[in-house]
Amino acid sequence: MKFWHGTALFALLVATFSYASISNSFSGNAYGTWQSLEPDSWASIWLIRTHIDPNADIVIRPSGSRLDVDNPFAIPGSDYVRDKHSSGFEKLLGRIEKPDAALIRMGEIIHGMESATWSFEGDEAPRIVEQAYRTLQDRFDRRYVPATCYGQFFDTLYESVRRDEDPAQIARALDGALADISTDCEWASAGGAGDIALKEKNNVESVPVRDILASIAAGRKVVFVDTRETQEFEESHIPGAINIKLRDINDQSVAALKNADLVVSYCLKDFRGYEVARKLMHHGVENSAIMDPHGYVAWRTLGLPVATKDERDDSALARLGSCAQDPVKCLNKDVR
Repeated sequence: MKFWHGTALFALLVATFSYASISNSFSGNAYGTWQSLEPDSWASIWLIRTHIDPNADIVIRPSGSRLDVDNPFAIPGSDYVRDKHSSGFEKLLGRIEKPDAALIRMGEIIHGMESATWSFEGDEAPRIVEQAYRTLQDRFDRRYVPATCYGQFFDTLYESVRRDEDPAQIARALDGALADISTDCEWASAGGAGDIALKEKNNVESVPVRDILASIAAGRKVVFVDTRETQEFEESHIPGAINIKLRDINDQSVAALKNADLVVSYCLKDFRGYEVARKLMHHGVENSAIMDPHGYVAWRTLGLPVATKDERDDSALARLGSCAQDPVKCLNKDVR
């Protein structure tokens, strides 16, 4: 399988580590986003480079950084950011006069992966693509996936959808792409940039939810860190969770977490949760982890207590404490 826009994506790979802007010799609109593991962000980068403006300059900066670009995307406040109704990818489709049916379908899949719907309402494609996407990230410790590999991944998905393949055929196509990626996207192809990244590797543990509940029942100090935006957090969250966004992490904001027995970061599906957990580790929070199964979506699907605007946090905390003491009575019987 060929590299996707090889030279441009190699520059993108370097930007991921050096925070430099992606530039080429062509003029074009400037797009910018923050570093992210989320599929919506990388699918949007793919869409910009393949269908919106192949000559576009793309800037990737650390979360919270100022972006002096004409077209910010996949960040709070931008015109092209995910909400309840559509993904950032789908909003970017508005920059294409007549997006083809495959792009529209890809947008639906990306939205399904990023939305709060765990069942996918009968559509198996988002689950299949999410599983393959996680497999890709796990091969490179998530944060260090070469940009060329993301490009190959979404190239494969697009071609499969364009052929109107069913979910099983999409799964086979992505499996084949992952097999190719294991040889085509070696760190050596990045001219040494991968070696720099590997020196900073730091795995984040995935802790089974039952083990988290057992820790709570045993009286250990378990702190949940909700990484979502304030409005999402205020609507509902894991009882007792504190809201810390990736861009707000510093030595001061995490000082109180360092004496916890376990710090569990989460977002909807834990793409962002993983980033926060890893950054917490860099700031000295050693017992930083994510949950298994992943994210707030899984927590709710398991039937575990949540705090909402209609219930005080201490009441929801009490329910969580009772649940931790007897998980069998608390967990959704369909997913035990």
